[in-house]
Amino acid sequence: MTTNALLTAELAIYAVLSLPVLYLLIRHSPAGLLGWFYLFTFCTLRIVGGAVSASPASIISSIGLSPLLLAGSGILHEARIYHSRVNRAQEWSLVAVFHLLVATGVALVGSGASGLQSDHPTNRDLKLVKVGIGLLTASWAVLCLWTGISCMPSQRDKSAPRHRQGITLLRAVAFSLVPIGIRVLYALVALTTRRRSLNPVTGSLAARVVLGLLPELITTLVLIIAGMRTRNASRVGNEKAEELMGDSSQGRHQLS
Repeated sequence: MTTNALLTAELAIYAVLSLPVLYLLIRHSPAGLLGWFYLFTFCTLRIVGGAVSASPASIISSIGLSPLLLAGSGILHEARIYHSRVNRAQEWSLVAVFHLLVATGVALVGSGASGLQSDHPTNRDLKLVKVGIGLLTASWAVLCLWTGISCMPSQRDKSAPRHRQGITLLRAVAFSLVPIGIRVLYALVALTTRRRSLNPVTGSLAARVVLGLLPELITTLVLIIAGMRTRNASRVGNEKAEELMGDSSQGRHQLS
């Protein structure tokens, strides 16, 4: 399989997967808006990467990690809303800090990778890439810690109306951290060592498939499956609220 064939395969795969992700973006809003929006953005970047030449595709591949990390954090945020009692202000502060960390990392990687692809690359470009991918690796570590804390029994509220849906999404995020980690570490090694065999676009076919395509695809599929299983979460919450309101009104009538 040539580079163009692999890019074309990615284009076809993510063109198909973008449709259920778009559906889930609608079904999981507003609580899951961030997570599913970023997963859709990731699919879009992979479609664009499959439609362009190798040089721009290399840059897109480098920055494509950011929406995958942000999708994981967004769906984790949705899970926490469903299965635990969260402090809204504190929760959004964590989300903002994580976004800032990822945005800084991807900006540095994009700037450095663009310079390295130019006719006159400099040491500064390589340093930017190394610092940027280091920040993205740190973002993955933070996401692992955040997920681990969310899995603790003290963080769960079994009386929450959408507790079961939250647990399903939480497990999906926890599982997806493994392939995301493989993809992040692959990018870290590839961009810091600059070995031709590890190049995410023009390197060894085995490395690109096993360390690049498959981890991203597994992550996307796991999140889509979990999203489909919890697609009625917002409806469950509304039904529970209506039941509580009905019980409350009946109680008032009985007292009167």
